[in-house]
Amino acid sequence: MKIKFLPIIFLIFFSCAFKNDSKIYTGNLNFWSNNLNEIELAMSYILTNDEYKELRTLSDQDKIEFLDNYWESMDPDKSTKENELFNEFKVRVIESKKLFSDFDSGIFSDRAKIYIKFGPPSEKYKTDSYKNTNNEILVWKYKTGYEFIFTIDAFGRYKLIKN
Repeated sequence: MKIKFLPIIFLIFFSCAFKNDSKIYTGNLNFWSNNLNEIELAMSYILTNDEYKELRTLSDQDKIEFLDNYWESMDPDKSTKENELFNEFKVRVIESKKLFSDFDSGIFSDRAKIYIKFGPPSEKYKTDSYKNTNNEILVWKYKTGYEFIFTIDAFGRYKLIKN
């Protein structure tokens, strides 16, 4: 009986230990969160590999400066007070946290990664079987031609299997 509870105790211990490791964002932007680790995770979905590698090597203060400079450079209309691209990114992160927080781990999920990067799909549907395994699949299609296929795992999470 004690062995059955060991994984649960292990999970609780490590989840609590990692929650205390959050860094605070103190830059110029109004992100959905002040948690620098969470911001960095969401940014990993839209940055190039080189940009993300650079971000990971920076000190916390340099990360904040990187984020501020990145979004300033990405502003599509510098004549306005708002950064429309940043606002769209922020809305997508907030929406993905709400949409995928049930069994799908919020912004850590494959669906959130796609949603943050590409926005809501223009078409989505479910089918009953994938490769004769009887696993439910979810298909997201975009007007740009992109198509993403997710399968549901044993824990109720959708995993990206084709893009």
